[in-house]
Order: sequence, then structure tokens, then C-alpha cells
Amino acid sequence: MSELEKIHGDPNSEIGTLVNAFRYFNEAASSLNVAYRRLEDRIELLNRQIEEKDRELYSRLRELDRVTRYLSSLLESISSGVIAVDMDGNITIFNRTAAEMTNVVAETAIGKPYSEVMGEENQDLGAIYTLLNGPELRSVEKRLPGSGCQVEVGTTWVVDSLGERVGVVEVFEDITTLRRLQERYEHQKVLSAMGEMASAVAHEVRNPLAGIGGFAALLKEDLSDDPSKQRLVSKILQGVNDLDRVAGNLLFLTRRNEVRRENVDLKALLEDTVQLLEAEVHGKGLDVNITAHLPQENIDISGDKELLKMILTNLGRNSIQALNGKGSITFRLNWMLLANRVQLEVVDDGCGIELENISKLFNPFFTTRTEGTGLGLALVKKAIDLHKGHIDVVSKPGEGTKFEIQLPIKPFTPALQETDKKDEIQEILSEPVTVNDRRDSSLLSE
Repeated sequence: MSELEKIHGDPNSEIGTLVNAFRYFNEAASSLNVAYRRLEDRIELLNRQIEEKDRELYSRLRELDRVTRYLSSLLESISSGVIAVDMDGNITIFNRTAAEMTNVVAETAIGKPYSEVMGEENQDLGAIYTLLNGPELRSVEKRLPGSGCQVEVGTTWVVDSLGERVGVVEVFEDITTLRRLQERYEHQKVLSAMGEMASAVAHEVRNPLAGIGGFAALLKEDLSDDPSKQRLVSKILQGVNDLDRVAGNLLFLTRRNEVRRENVDLKALLEDTVQLLEAEVHGKGLDVNITAHLPQENIDISGDKELLKMILTNLGRNSIQALNGKGSITFRLNWMLLANRVQLEVVDDGCGIELENISKLFNPFFTTRTEGTGLGLALVKKAIDLHKGHIDVVSKPGEGTKFEIQLPIKPFTPALQETDKKDEIQEILSEPVTVNDRRDSSLLSE
């Protein structure tokens, strides 16, 4: 063994120690290199996994965004109003239908307290009631602020994934049209019940009236040499005619026939009616101004001229009575060509109508006056129904009343009535009745 080999083999020598150190260093470097390669492989694997997770997360986010947009579009498209509030009572969702039904811009409602947007009077009939008291609401009715729509409300709690309550959703549907149809249906039931009675009474009354009138006419001839007694008999005949007119009106309200249609110049008919009313006002010495706003062209519609004249005359006389001797009446006539309709307004600045009486206006025998039978507006409503039109009333006590009538320019055909559900409902709720073949000068005026 050489001296150098002895030195290398001696671990306690300096060179041996250095050699061992280099050996350990090489072994450590080799192990570190292996660990580094393993770490690189691990990092590469983790990077691939992260990229995969990123792609998966991105895909889920896109799907979540698509679902969110779909649900948002669905929420905005439904015909029901939807309002959601958080646990503090602030609005978090206010869909398009809710905005339209309340006349509130959705963007301005988000984040505001429910009571500020919907009104404090509605707090006990919506989401805030459930939020404060706990029970969910079902089929509760209320009126919305702004539009005054009658709606049916339901509420439900909103919970998170842990089952914790995070808010309340209120859903409401517009039932204004439904309630109006129900009111009309009830009105028709009243008319039907009263009609059966009135028809029987009218027939029973008219028979003896004919006899009384005939004998009174003979008596008047026999008293030709006594004018004072003739005047008394004339009063009897006038009373018989008045009773016969009432009986005829009752029969008109109850009988079922067909409207005798012809081409009617509604503008000319309205002008004639205004002249007639002006003459009546002048003859009674009343301070009433009657004006008519008419289009330049003539308005021809298919209708019953006598019934249309009765509608205009009765509404005009009704307005004259509401003025109590002084005021103004305005007739307005407008085309609604795209809707195949014509619009007529009769506006007065008279005493107005109490809110609770508006729904009763077209009921037979309803009147707030000491004189009259209360059949005038009932006849108007019946005649308008015969023409497949409708009438609305807007009135405020002390400020006046507006009657708004819409009539079809041309009649509906049977084919349209069979296919259009709205016309079917109209047919059910306003049974077409016909005008008597007997049409004397006293019939259809009240």
C-alpha cells in the first residue's frame, strides 16, 4: 500500500475527511437532484391539475352565468309580479311585471325598504307580514299603489343551502279583469232575476192598461162639450202612457231578440241629439252649455239607430239632471280605426257620483233622485251590450262625471265569436237581447 493510499484510507486524516466530505456532498447532490426532479414532476402534475380545475371552474362559471341569465330572463318574462326582500326588509328582486303593475322603475326599487316602494298600507298584505310574523300568505287580495290593480298575493320564505332563512319572496297576479268579469256576472244574475219578475209584471200590467186607455179615450170623446173634464181624462191618458212606457222598458230589458242593424252616421246622430238636448234645456230655462267635439269626417257604424239615439239622449239627460240647473256638458267622438271601434265620451261638471254608487249605476231601479224609475242607465247599458260595446264611468263627487263608451264600427261575425275566447266571455256575461218589434215614441226613454 502506497503512502497516498494510506492517507486516503485513513478517515481521521485531513485528506480522508475531505474525501469523505466530497463523497457525502456528491451523494447529497445526487439525492437532491433526484428530489428536485421528483418535485418538478410533482409541480408539473399539480399545474396540470390546476389547469384542469381552472377549465372545470370556468366551465361551471359559464354554466352558472347561463343558468343565471336564463332564470333572470324567465323571471322577467312571467306574467306574475315577483318581489324579494332580505331579512332587513330591503328589496333585492323586483321583476318587470312588478314594475309595470306598480308603475315603479325596477332599478330605483332595488335596495329600498319594501314599505317605501309598496306603501305602508300593504305591509300586512305581503312580504313584510311574513318577514315579521312568520306565516306564509296564500291567496290574499290587495290593491297595488300607483296603478290600483287588484292582485292576489302569495309569499314564501327563501332559505340557503344550510336551511337558514335569508329572505321572503312575494308573488302576485293581476285579477282586476277577473273581478270585473265576476261583477258583470253578478250584475247579469241580478238582471236575470229581476227580468223574470219584471217581464211577468209588465205583461200583467199592460193588459189592463190597454183597457183603461181605451175606455179613457172613449170617455174623452163623450166629454167633448166639457173641456175641464176632458183635461182630467187627458191626465188619465198621460198616466196610462207613462205606465205603458215603463212596462215597455222593462220588456226591453228582459226580452231576447236581435238588433236591427243599419248603416248609421254617428256624427250626424250626435249632432241631432245635441240640438234636441239644447232645445229641452232652453225650454226649461236652465243655464246649461252643451258642446260637441266631433271629427271632420263622418263616422258610419253598423248599429240600431233607435237604440243609439236612446243611448245618447239618456246619457245627455242624465248629465243635465246632475248639473242641478247650471253647468256644462261635453260630447266627444273619436275614431279607433285600428281597433275597429269608435269612442264616445259624455262629460259633465255636475255633482258627481259617490264611489259606492258607481257599481250600482246600471242596476234597474237604482236611482239617487226622488223622481224617475232608475231605468235610464240600465237601458243604456243593455243597448251598449247589444252592440257588443262597453261603458266605463269615472266620477268624483263635486267635480263631475265622465261616461266613456266604445262601440264596434262593424259587428262581430259568428266565426270570430266562435274562435275568440274573449268574445265568448262577452257573450256569456252580456246575453244579447233583442229590441221589441213594437217601437213607439215612448219606448226606450227614461
